[in-house]
Amino acid sequence: MDDSNAPRQLIVEGQDDRQAVVELMRAHIPGWPKQGKLNAPVIVNLGNSVSEILATDYLKTILKTSSLKILGVMLDADGGVKPSARYDSFRAQCEELVPSLPKELPAEGLIADSADKRIGLWIMPDNVKEGGLETFLQHLVQPEDGPLWDHAIASCLEAKKCGAKHREPHHVIKANMYSFLSWQDPPGQSPGNAISRSVLDPHSSSARPFLTWFKTLYGI
Repeated sequence: MDDSNAPRQLIVEGQDDRQAVVELMRAHIPGWPKQGKLNAPVIVNLGNSVSEILATDYLKTILKTSSLKILGVMLDADGGVKPSARYDSFRAQCEELVPSLPKELPAEGLIADSADKRIGLWIMPDNVKEGGLETFLQHLVQPEDGPLWDHAIASCLEAKKCGAKHREPHHVIKANMYSFLSWQDPPGQSPGNAISRSVLDPHSSSARPFLTWFKTLYGI
C-alpha cells in the first residue's frame, strides 16, 4: 500500500523489491508490520520502473512534498547499465534540491542532506557491480541449499542449450533464482516469502551493508 504523504519513504521499482525489503526489515527490526500496513517506520512505495523513477520531475515532486522528511530510492543496475551511469541520472534529477550530492556514488550507499530533507540511494546489488534484486538475493541462499542452488544454475545452462531465451546476464540470474524458488515448499514463492520463511537467509552477512545503509538513512 502506497502513501505519498508519509514522512519517511523508500521508492522501489517493483512488488518483489518491496516485499523483499519489508521482510528483511521484519527480520531485523522488532515490531515492523506486515506488508501493506501504513504504520511501518518507513513506507515502501512503488515507482514501477527505473525509467519512471528517473523521469524528469518524478523525484523532484516527491522531494517537494512538505510532509516528507527522508526519501530513499532503491534501483537495479541491470540491462548493461552500470551503477555509475544510474547514479548520474539520479543526481541530475535531484542535485537542484539536494546540492550536497557527491559526484560519485559511495560504495556504502548514498546518504545526503539538504536544509530540510534527507535523501538516500542504493543501487542493487552493492552500488558497485551491475545486477539487480536477484543478484543480491543469490547471496542469501542458505549454505545447506548450496547443492540445490548449483543444480538450478546447471539446469538453466542446460535449458539454454534446449532453446531457452534467457541470454542476458540479468535474465540468467533471474532464471537461476526463480528455478531455485520453484523447488521450495511451497513451490514458486516470491522472494519476500522466501525471506520470511528463511529459504533465503535475512541474517546473511551479505545483507549487512544494505541493512546498515537503510538503518542509517532512516535513523532506526
